[in-house]
Amino acid sequence: MVRAAVLIIVLALFGASAWAQSEPALELPPPSSVEEIVSPLELSFAPKPERPRATEWLKDQLASSPPFLRDSKLNLHIRSGYFFQEQFDNSKREAWALGGWLEVQSGWLFDHLGVAATVYTSQPLYAPLDRDGTLMLEPGQNGFTVLGQAYGRIKIWEENEFRFFRQAYDTPYLNKNDGRMVPNTFEGYTFRGAFGDEKTSGALKYVAGYVTKIKERNEDQFVWMSEDAGADVQRGTSMAGGLYTRGAWSLGVIDYYTADTLNILYAEAKHRWKLDEDWGLVVSAQYSDQQSVGENLLSGEPFHTGQAGVALDLSYRNAVLTVAFTSTDSDRNMISPWSSYPGFTSCQVKDFNSAGEEAVMFKLSYDFKRFVEGLSAYALYSVGTGLRSSSTGDDVSNETEFDADVQYRFQSDWLKGLSLRFRYGTVHESDEDRIHQVRAFLNYDLPLL
Repeated sequence: MVRAAVLIIVLALFGASAWAQSEPALELPPPSSVEEIVSPLELSFAPKPERPRATEWLKDQLASSPPFLRDSKLNLHIRSGYFFQEQFDNSKREAWALGGWLEVQSGWLFDHLGVAATVYTSQPLYAPLDRDGTLMLEPGQNGFTVLGQAYGRIKIWEENEFRFFRQAYDTPYLNKNDGRMVPNTFEGYTFRGAFGDEKTSGALKYVAGYVTKIKERNEDQFVWMSEDAGADVQRGTSMAGGLYTRGAWSLGVIDYYTADTLNILYAEAKHRWKLDEDWGLVVSAQYSDQQSVGENLLSGEPFHTGQAGVALDLSYRNAVLTVAFTSTDSDRNMISPWSSYPGFTSCQVKDFNSAGEEAVMFKLSYDFKRFVEGLSAYALYSVGTGLRSSSTGDDVSNETEFDADVQYRFQSDWLKGLSLRFRYGTVHESDEDRIHQVRAFLNYDLPLL
């Protein structure tokens, strides 16, 4: 009943967006107002921010070259990360790594053809063998280097293009999940683009394609999408979706179909109000539906489950208060085999999407730019109740999570792309059963061309 009610709200609102806790969203600093709130589906179409180049010398050398070279981009991203987690059974996972990526993208040839590639690496600095499992490194705490992206681009017209071979996505259930050293990347064929004007007649942004394989964030090999989901068959995933926006309203939906394995439908909605110069409000809703298809090779038997959620974001000056609720069907846990989980109550450690679970999250974020430019932080508390074992139907202990996050982004010209981030999360299932997780990351995005 709750799921049906929220689906009605989705359709009634005719909008899309809320600031979910998915890893792609967490790449962004906490929003300082409702205008900066980004939904899981909006991330699919968000433009990458341009950063000032470290030097103009190389760009000047190519000034008289054809557009294919003159408009090329070369970017070095340095990343160092530390991850520690103490499990319920007191076992530990820990690693400190150094790496990043080098990406290059050409300009247009004949105004319609282009190429791009990205090489990723993650190498251990401190990685005890008895504390494996952080997803920072390959199994066995081994370093790795991989050509994660290598794709061709064909511009159809204006903002519409076709990409083929290895690339990255930021859709709700198929995304980079970039919370460690190296993101997920994929092999596939994708159309993406946009039509219209969202301020007048409305704008439609779309993505559609066929994704054959995935490289998980701690692996250097690409495997079939169905195999990565857990099915013993080689199948790719068809994907199609869009986001319609008009003024303060928006509506988005996307579907993922993997033959004989899994079908996932995701929809989200939003309306935003600018109440006055200081106050803003966003009301959002989302719905996820997951079911087996064809030969049911994922679980060996048919299944059908879903989760619905609503969220309210209230901003005052540079502070944002978020209250979110999600409800999951009791038949089966929700899954996200190719991405972070896009639920409104998904947190740093737990996704709060177990069978029968109803979760509430309270979150407060603040941008300290009035006092220290580049400093932001948030804290949240989530509680999940009503959990049931999907195999036995028995009740499962309630779970709670507290997270804290502090980020600092340097503002000087030479350090403009440098940021530091510290995250702490703890999960309680009882007085004795707890998880403690610490993440610390340094990122330096350095455009060279």
